[in-house]
Amino acid sequence: MKKKAEMTKILAAVLLAAMSLAAGCGGSSKNMATEASVMDTASNAAAADYGGYGEYETEDSYAEEATDTSGIETPTSTSQKLIKTVTLSMETKEFDALLSGIQDKVTESGGYTERSEVDGNSYYGSGNRSAWLCLRIPVDKLDTFVTTVSGLGNVTSKSESVDDITLQYVDTESHKKALETEQERLLILMEQAGNMEDIIKIETRLSEIRYELQSYESTLRTYDNQVDYSTVNVDIREVERESSGAVKQSYLEEVKSRLSDNFYDIGQGLRNFSIWLIASLPYLVLLAAAAFLVIKLAGKILKHQPLFRKKSGKDGEEPGKQ
Repeated sequence: MKKKAEMTKILAAVLLAAMSLAAGCGGSSKNMATEASVMDTASNAAAADYGGYGEYETEDSYAEEATDTSGIETPTSTSQKLIKTVTLSMETKEFDALLSGIQDKVTESGGYTERSEVDGNSYYGSGNRSAWLCLRIPVDKLDTFVTTVSGLGNVTSKSESVDDITLQYVDTESHKKALETEQERLLILMEQAGNMEDIIKIETRLSEIRYELQSYESTLRTYDNQVDYSTVNVDIREVERESSGAVKQSYLEEVKSRLSDNFYDIGQGLRNFSIWLIASLPYLVLLAAAAFLVIKLAGKILKHQPLFRKKSGKDGEEPGKQ
């Protein structure tokens, strides 16, 4: 468009000059000066409207115009961006039922499971399985979800954290907007470029801008996902007897609870010992039989081995007697 405007102005100036020459052929020097002034004014106007394209032939001059950010609007109305994280530690006697219940609540809330791990096995009725879940829940349903899941098992600990990333988000948006503006200007300059050197420079910078834009867009998508979907980490342990957890107790209640825990531990110890004893009976029988045979054989050997050897004398006296 600028080229067309330039050509139009130049043609107009030339036409005016020709008309002046035709009208005042052989006229005064004053008319000649006027004609020259008209020509010079038209040329200057065209060069000014064109934007000084000839300057782009110098190194990096096109980049200076393309990166001019005086007209860029910086985002100022971005709402507060908060990343919320909740961590729950739970114990349960119904391990499978709790896992199933949590997954159902995740589906109902419109969230999803990002990661999950389940370890251990359950032998002899002794709970030793554990699980770790990383859940993503819509931020507007976070409180309801946490309250509901907390009622499915015994919560031993709970923590919450909030990370404000508003400044990082606005800064990333501003950089992205500046790059988009620079990209638009470089595309205009590409159409005006008159030599291969300028075209190569502009294309190189455009490639760099596209790469940076992709990085900023990826960062913004990550921020949006973390803000829109809160993270809930759930640590689950299978137990035979649930503890009191984080519930505040009175003095008597705490004494009763600890006595109950100690008696329970003693009972569990006796139970585990009896299980070990019964399970180890085959080995204990073999060890007892081996010990019996060793003792029996040792007794026979000692029985046939005299403690003192008798020596025969002339008078049949025992050795040592005279």
